[in-house]
Amino acid sequence: MSTTDDATTSSTIGIIRVLVAAMGDSARSVQEAAASALCQIAQQNAEAVLDCCATSLRAGKRVVSYRAGLLLILAYTVREMREEQINISLMRSTAKLAMTELAANKEDVSDWNSAASNLLVAVGSRSPDLLMDETFNQLAGGMVPVVHLVQTLAEFASSCGLQFAPRLKNVLSRVLPILSNVTDNHRQAFANAFTFWCDTVNQCNEVCLSNTSPEGDLQALLQQAFELLLNSWIKSPDSGVRLATAEALGKMVDLISRKHLISALPRLLPSILAVCRKEKENPLPATTSLHTVLSLILVNDARSPMIDFLALSPVLNMLLLKAYLTVKKGSNSAYSAQMKNHNEVLRCFVTIREAYPSEIFDFLLHQLRTREEYVQLGVLSVWKHLIFRQSEPWLNRRGEIAEAVNYLLRKQDLKLKKSIAELIVCMASSGYLNKTTSEACIEFLVKQCALASTRKRLSEASSAVPEKPKATEMPVSIPAKKELGGQLRSLELRRVCETGLLLLAGTVPAAEVILWPFLLKMLMPVEYTAALDTVCKCITEVLKHKRSRGEKVSIDYSMTSNIPEPEILDDLGPIFPTAIVLLWEEEIPKLKAYISNIDVASWQQIVWEDMIIHLLSDALGVVHDPEWIMSFGNALATHYNLYDDNQQISLLHRCMGTVLQKTDNEVYVQRMITLMYQRSDVSNKINRGGLATAMGLVASAHLDTVLAKLRRILDNHKRNGFLRFVLHFVKPQKIRAVDNVFATLALMYGYTASYAPSSGIEARIEILVGSDMLKGFLKVKAQASKQAVLSAINLLGQAVIKAAKNGTVFPLKKRDIMLNYIISLMEKDEKNSLDIELQHTQEMALDACATLVSVNPKLTSKMRDSVLQAAFGFFTLPMSLAVSDTLFTNLTRFLCTILLTSGDDGKSRAMQLQFLLKRLDEFASSSMEYERERAVRTVLALLQYYRALCFPGSCYVGCTGSYMHLRSSSDTDQSGGAAGPALLPPREALRLGERIVAFLPRCTDVSPVIRILAGQIITILCNMVMLIPDPAGAKSTDDSIELSLAITALQDLTDSTKGKTDGSEVNVLQRVVDAVLNLLNYTEVVAALKGCKIAVCDKVLQSAQGAMSALTQIIYSRGSQLREGDICKIARNLFEAAAIDCDRHQGILAVVCSLAEHSVAKVVFSEIITAGEIELVDDLDKRKLCRFEKIILAISHHEKLSLIFLEYVVDILDHAPVFKEDDAEKGNISDHLTFPMSLCQRSQAATLALQEILRGANDTVKQAVNQCYPRVLCCLLLRIGSIQESISIDMQPLRDMITTIHVFSETVENDDMGKVLFTDGEQRLSGERWTEAVEEVASNSAREKPEEVTNMCTLLWPALERQHDCQRAAAAAALSGLVQHCENTSILLGSLVEALTAHTSDESSTVRLLCVRSLVQMIKRGVTAFVPEALNVIVALLEDKEDEVANAAVCGLSPVIQVASAEVVYPMLLNLCLRLSILQTRHLESTRAAAFEALGSVSKFATGVQLGTFMEQIHKILPRLVFHVNDEAPSVSLACKNALRSISPLLHAQDIRALVNLRTFEFGRSMEYDDFVKEFVKHLVLQFRDKVDIYVSCAIQAFESPWPVIQANSAYFVGCLLSRVRDAVSVAHYVPQVSNLLMKMTTSSPSALVRAKSTLALSQIMNEMEVLNT
Repeated sequence: MSTTDDATTSSTIGIIRVLVAAMGDSARSVQEAAASALCQIAQQNAEAVLDCCATSLRAGKRVVSYRAGLLLILAYTVREMREEQINISLMRSTAKLAMTELAANKEDVSDWNSAASNLLVAVGSRSPDLLMDETFNQLAGGMVPVVHLVQTLAEFASSCGLQFAPRLKNVLSRVLPILSNVTDNHRQAFANAFTFWCDTVNQCNEVCLSNTSPEGDLQALLQQAFELLLNSWIKSPDSGVRLATAEALGKMVDLISRKHLISALPRLLPSILAVCRKEKENPLPATTSLHTVLSLILVNDARSPMIDFLALSPVLNMLLLKAYLTVKKGSNSAYSAQMKNHNEVLRCFVTIREAYPSEIFDFLLHQLRTREEYVQLGVLSVWKHLIFRQSEPWLNRRGEIAEAVNYLLRKQDLKLKKSIAELIVCMASSGYLNKTTSEACIEFLVKQCALASTRKRLSEASSAVPEKPKATEMPVSIPAKKELGGQLRSLELRRVCETGLLLLAGTVPAAEVILWPFLLKMLMPVEYTAALDTVCKCITEVLKHKRSRGEKVSIDYSMTSNIPEPEILDDLGPIFPTAIVLLWEEEIPKLKAYISNIDVASWQQIVWEDMIIHLLSDALGVVHDPEWIMSFGNALATHYNLYDDNQQISLLHRCMGTVLQKTDNEVYVQRMITLMYQRSDVSNKINRGGLATAMGLVASAHLDTVLAKLRRILDNHKRNGFLRFVLHFVKPQKIRAVDNVFATLALMYGYTASYAPSSGIEARIEILVGSDMLKGFLKVKAQASKQAVLSAINLLGQAVIKAAKNGTVFPLKKRDIMLNYIISLMEKDEKNSLDIELQHTQEMALDACATLVSVNPKLTSKMRDSVLQAAFGFFTLPMSLAVSDTLFTNLTRFLCTILLTSGDDGKSRAMQLQFLLKRLDEFASSSMEYERERAVRTVLALLQYYRALCFPGSCYVGCTGSYMHLRSSSDTDQSGGAAGPALLPPREALRLGERIVAFLPRCTDVSPVIRILAGQIITILCNMVMLIPDPAGAKSTDDSIELSLAITALQDLTDSTKGKTDGSEVNVLQRVVDAVLNLLNYTEVVAALKGCKIAVCDKVLQSAQGAMSALTQIIYSRGSQLREGDICKIARNLFEAAAIDCDRHQGILAVVCSLAEHSVAKVVFSEIITAGEIELVDDLDKRKLCRFEKIILAISHHEKLSLIFLEYVVDILDHAPVFKEDDAEKGNISDHLTFPMSLCQRSQAATLALQEILRGANDTVKQAVNQCYPRVLCCLLLRIGSIQESISIDMQPLRDMITTIHVFSETVENDDMGKVLFTDGEQRLSGERWTEAVEEVASNSAREKPEEVTNMCTLLWPALERQHDCQRAAAAAALSGLVQHCENTSILLGSLVEALTAHTSDESSTVRLLCVRSLVQMIKRGVTAFVPEALNVIVALLEDKEDEVANAAVCGLSPVIQVASAEVVYPMLLNLCLRLSILQTRHLESTRAAAFEALGSVSKFATGVQLGTFMEQIHKILPRLVFHVNDEAPSVSLACKNALRSISPLLHAQDIRALVNLRTFEFGRSMEYDDFVKEFVKHLVLQFRDKVDIYVSCAIQAFESPWPVIQANSAYFVGCLLSRVRDAVSVAHYVPQVSNLLMKMTTSSPSALVRAKSTLALSQIMNEMEVLNT
């Protein structure tokens, strides 16, 4: 028996050693598992654990985490030991081990020290005297550093206070002798220890309700330590030592006697104060200690203060310096420490006020008048805190506080002002202010609210970059950092005051007395203007509260002073000379009448100002006294100081210009225009406009004087050009000032030229235009400045035109340069969005362009294109901007001017007209109605203007409106006096066919306005053609009359229907087309049809439909005349149109169908296929086949062509190969193809054509497809197999086939078929499992159309004998999908089963797999007659060399067994069980899952003689099932759960059966696997104790599993199993072997999971061994 015990003990120790070694594992999970295992066995094996851990520590590696972990395990074991296990010698050795670890920690690692101290504390908790003895021995002269011992004692005091407190005397008696030798680097630890010790004693006194101080020797020791800390340590140069000492002293004052404390106060308080002063980063411990001392010496029950108030002066002075909170940048923790220290300082003041309320008040009042800023800030902070905390003690002295605050209101420091504002709000909230003392305080708050530190100014100041200004630069004000900081603080001060006032007005009822009506006084001072919004809000809040209480709001002005009252001003009128008065007697009534007869809505300020200027001019004209005029001008100049409104100053400028126009004194004129320029605000548009007009008025009489002044201003700003460049980087806002000056100069130049006499323009044109004057103006950025420059250019051009009208003709040589300037000015800036100002700029630019184009010399083509490019962009301006009519009026005038200046003959103008119309076609066919209307109006205006130029007198009925009529030759004869056109263009120059087809869509536009305009355009075009002399073979007069009547009818109809869109306009369009066809010759008809692309692609649906209708009508009427070459070109244009406009393709392709129907259809079909081939060759990668697809779709929807075309396309696919051989000698290889085999474009085009035929949901297409359903589907499925052989060459055929199958499923309305390849079809068909997709497609098709299954099988059957493997595989896959839906009574089934069975031995593994799958599917369909054949095939293929085939066989086994009879399965039951056992360890997840599932299925056949043998196999497999319940693969886990449920009845164990049928055992539910294994093993051992050897053997075999999780599961299983055996013999038999294996896995397994589970298993075995030993 002793031998057994020794073996068990040896095994236990070995296991513990392994677990201890696992504590040093690299994986954290293993360390935690080992620690958990050791903790589980610690109580039962305490001595062994302590011994193994100690041994490991003595001989183990010096890894900190390892050693610290072992020490923690030792500590836990010591704490968990039972009392009877406590052995003093063992505790002593453990304590010595901890001491050794403390001594060995030379690097002073904190975790190591902490763990060793933890162990010592654990020993002390069980044997405190032992801890004290060992500690005292080490203190007396051991190897352990004293500081570690003291820290251990501190931790012991913290955790075991009641045990430590009685031993404090012994501790102090040992520690005090060595304190004098402690170095500075260790003093902090000693001081912290004293803090813990004293705090522990204080807590124990509180628990024991004892308030007496220690006496006797302990008091003496405490006093000795107190004196040492106070006299020496607190003066240490080390900051940490000082703080720790101060904190310790704060804890010790409660323990020393009152007498000793009183004697030590003269030294204690200064010492703590010194620490508070020195510590800047973290003064909180010292401040807390100071508060503790103050609380003890000042506030004590039934005792007077230990110190008088005068002795507190140093404390108060220091605290005042700390009382103001200065928040420093840092982390949240640093800010929290600052706040805590600030609160402790304020608590000190609260404590002092409790003892000396009057004295502290007087002290603070006195300190407030000191000159030191921080003292004042501290006083304010203390007052604010004390008033808020408890206002009653000082309420009777509130007048003194208010007086002191009033004394500080004159201070300028921003921080001080902020504190004063906060105190004022606090005083007002607490009732410390009344009406007498509050006015100055409230005014102070309002004054701070008026600080002009706005956000905008602050952001500008913050973004400024200091830079030393250069000598040539304008001085730029850049705030320094100090100034910027002041602005930031002033903004904060303003925010505090605004918030305070609003809080008082809105939330403090007592504040109403001091706010009302005093706040009304704050509305008047100018310096408080910026605070008006805050004051008004406060007044609103006060009045709101008064009204809510029902109080009447009134003010007694007699009782209040300085409250604003209403005032009345008297008007005085001027006295004028008699001549002026007489003139005004006549003119003033006119002004009065104008004012009286106009309402406010119709008022025009500019008209009124013009009337004033004319009145002034007339008045000055009747005064013939130059001196009086100049004196009037001087008086008028003084008015510049009286006005700040720009409109008024603008009028004043014009008045001054009118005055200067009437005087001849040049010196006076120079002085006054200088004054005008100086007093003008050039940044304002109105102001500078008035100044420029005034300069023009002056220039009409003093041209040279004004030009000289302008030149001086311009030269002055040119010298500042470098400054402008620098301002781009330093002060961008300064650029606007320079822009304003340039804009003003430009306007002044323009008005100067406009008002100047015509005789003086030519001689001064260079001065006015200048070589670089305008170029300098182009740098302006603001829209208002650009408008000024454009106005100047326009005025210059008009001045030249006016001079030419007056007889002074000369060319404007710099005209093209000026046009370029205009283009650059009207362009949109990248930073500016479209707005009204930009539109106004563009209007002015177009007006200026029209003006300059009219000026000589003639416009060049290059310049014309450049200007037009800029001008045509205005058609796209959005309607949301409310574009004015002026812009397009100016644009039309500009285009007409270009047309006018293009030439003098009809042909030149016709070419120019066609050029402009071509450019306008883009906008006339726009999708935006406003763009179309703008363009059509412009075209109509151009044609009207052109007709007026080339066909004068063309309207023979004398109409003057918008109606224009055609006339016949007879009308010409009757008119008598009308001659032919003067400048007739040739007919071909008008391009009638192109123009007609371009504007036919507009005749059916959705907008009635556009329809009317388009009708007028066609009328003008036909009118002009009719007016050209008839060529040879012209149409008859009757046709012309018919055309005239049709156009007139269209004009009348569009004019009368307006907004109606009932379709009548289409009927009229048909009449127009019929009439126009009579006018067009064959060339024009072909040109119209060839130009159909733009018309049918019109962006307006209704217009496009009208164009399509017109084209269909033309083809129907004249299509039989078309030649094959023209048909090809027309068809291609229509194809291109269908590709361009995808929204209108149906209508466009209806025209194609009409072309095919009414011309040569064979040619159209040939073009369709050719187009597809060309696109494949030219755009193989981009795959832009939009037009080809649409064409095919249109043809397939045609009722007569659909079926024929489908058969044609399928026939191509049946005969054309996927790839063709390249023939380099014949030159058939395209340059861009590099493969030896190239795609067959014809078959590819046919594939895409089939896609489009199938894509539509038209009934005609469906009917055609249903007729060809079996043939189409089989063709597609077999073609997938053919494509597999060429995937490595090109993937495109595969992609096309996927798309084709998808659209086929949509056509036959089989959504399931389409989903097969919808998302990942390319990956599926290009991968190894492409046959699964084929099978799924076939299955879905058979499910939807079971009546076609027989036909499809008949078509696919021969393919099984094809030569290529992929083709056979495709056929087998398709059959596999179809057999699922074969009828049971089908004659075909027998032959099908025979063939499939024969091909299970095919050379291709894919074919074998598909054949066995097909057989299984047939069985699932209920064809049970062939179960024996299928089962034989499956059993044979379970051992197939290919894993996929074996997987297919085992996956099909369960479904077949479900329907098989016992007679079929019973003979092969054991064979199946053995083969399934082999498959359960395969790597393939599905194979394992199916093998486990099949095991459960065959278990129902285990009856009779074979039951016993079968159960023997089951017991061998049972542990494997348990292991794989926690398999990483969910399917395997589920299969094992199902198998356990199926097998559990055969075990005849109700507990196991109940366990595996719990809801937690179901799929998808979380399950604690470890708990399940424990429970399962418990019942397993109870029921089958004799099978334990089988289970253990199976688990040991699983130790070699390739899956770590299975190894871990088996390890845990065997641990639980052996822990439940409870048989000493069995344990002795199995434990050594299993333990050795588990220990090996724990130490050498590469998986952390395995190592962790092995440690847990070992702990379970250990527990079982202890139970058996017990």
